[in-house]
Amino acid sequence: MNFIFEIFRKSLRQENLSQRGERMLPAALYGALAASAFVLANSLVNVYSFPNLPLGLDWAHVFGMCAGFGAAFALAGAIAGWFTEEYQGIVVGGMIITALLAVAFFFQMGAEGGALTLQSILMALPLVGVSMLAAGALRWTARRHGQIIHKESAEARPRRLAGHILVIALAGAFVGILGRLDLPAEQTLVKFHAYLQAAPNDPSVWVQLPVKQVPALPEHFGVDYRFYARRSAFALGALDLTVRFADGFVLECALPVGSMNFFTNCWEGQ
Repeated sequence: MNFIFEIFRKSLRQENLSQRGERMLPAALYGALAASAFVLANSLVNVYSFPNLPLGLDWAHVFGMCAGFGAAFALAGAIAGWFTEEYQGIVVGGMIITALLAVAFFFQMGAEGGALTLQSILMALPLVGVSMLAAGALRWTARRHGQIIHKESAEARPRRLAGHILVIALAGAFVGILGRLDLPAEQTLVKFHAYLQAAPNDPSVWVQLPVKQVPALPEHFGVDYRFYARRSAFALGALDLTVRFADGFVLECALPVGSMNFFTNCWEGQ
């Protein structure tokens, strides 16, 4: 950690804040843009890819995610852009981003005890390489921005800048699309949807549903509903599933993908 502070001190003598700002501000803005495109694409791809499923879109959650991811990537861009030397921005910036990820994992898991501290670090460490790639990409966005502003002609500048912005937005959206649910996840949701559809007229399927864990569930069979599903952040091969019924009832479950016995943990949501 001391060598990082030493690099910061040396970097302070290399450039003034105005010079750093020419990298930090564009890198932060492009980081927020890419993150927002990622969240939007990741949220929309499943809804429109699986028209046979009653997948819903919680816009409040989407906008909240855009704000959160956008702020996080803006901070990452500012960190990566701080350093004068390219390798310092990539390597040290990537390490700092990884450390911030560990802190985020720690608080996301409840911020309790040394075991969670170790777990959050272990979750973040494999992302060092990804963080460095992200830092390098964010520095490139700022460097290309500077080249367009300072080297392109006044006539070509708006077109080049618009193309640069479009490339970054498309890159973020492409990564978001890669988060599309795979075939086993789709099949699991299709099966669960079929059981819910059959439940009002076929009590034999109730054994496949979390009736024992949530006794109030049968009261809402036959009511329209929407699925809100995402990959679990803490359970490998599982989905975090929220089912919102039209009458206001909410069912939340950890849904193991590909398992014949659907539910290991279900509860009535808010």
